[in-house]
Amino acid sequence: MKRVFLLVMMIMVSSCQKAPQNYGSTLQPWLGQSQQRLQQAWGIPYNIFYITPNKKVWTYLEVSSHALSNDPYSNEVYYPAISMPDFGYPTQPQYDVHYCKTLFTITEGVVTDYSFNGDDCVVKRRKIF
Repeated sequence: MKRVFLLVMMIMVSSCQKAPQNYGSTLQPWLGQSQQRLQQAWGIPYNIFYITPNKKVWTYLEVSSHALSNDPYSNEVYYPAISMPDFGYPTQPQYDVHYCKTLFTITEGVVTDYSFNGDDCVVKRRKIF
């Protein structure tokens, strides 16, 4: 039993490799940076919300969309008895939309907090000057 436990522990320790960097951990270094450095790296914010005269929230929004394929069920079997007839109506392309909204709280010109939400928040290289 001790050998099995030891073997399991060794497997767990060996599998604890450094995890890939997630989006939140890439925002952590911005805490304490100046508002000017943030704007140099991220550009002009999508929106600025003033909480007090000295505290504001900068919002950065990234939206991506691409057309879905015309045949989303390409792996299914074709049954002509139940297929829909083509009445000749124009079809609108359907799009798959993803977004990432990143918010930085800036107090007296210094980044003091951050948050993000969305389904497309991925790590991008942004240089801190």
